[in-house]
Amino acid sequence: MVFVTAGLVFLVARNLSWRVLGPSPGSVHWTQFLPQGLAGAAVQIYAAVSAGLVESVFFIGLPWLWYRSARQQPSELHFTFSVSVIFALAHWEHGRHIMIAAFFSHFVMCRWFLFWRTLWPVVLGHTMIDLAAFA
Repeated sequence: MVFVTAGLVFLVARNLSWRVLGPSPGSVHWTQFLPQGLAGAAVQIYAAVSAGLVESVFFIGLPWLWYRSARQQPSELHFTFSVSVIFALAHWEHGRHIMIAAFFSHFVMCRWFLFWRTLWPVVLGHTMIDLAAFA
């Protein structure tokens, strides 16, 4: 469910921003530097799994624990918006289209986390999105 919803939001946001804003100057696509063949596939799988796990923990899980303990009545919408902005800014090197898409897909992933109250579906969905994006 996370893969489908956040993945579709990512694609739509990226494609719409490309049409509205035009080309994104100076963006880095690191997949062009990966080795070819089996070694490249192994690196892509490792990158997708580690990004799914690490980014979910550091951009959703840990911030939620900190935010929830710092407020008497934490606002889930405020939290979701704030960490989605930070997540988008962390993807600046990929250009503005990926930043915009990252914001909206992360917003969806945060909502799923807050709905289920567990990070594992988000980790799996994020990993699958990255696998599709790296292919």
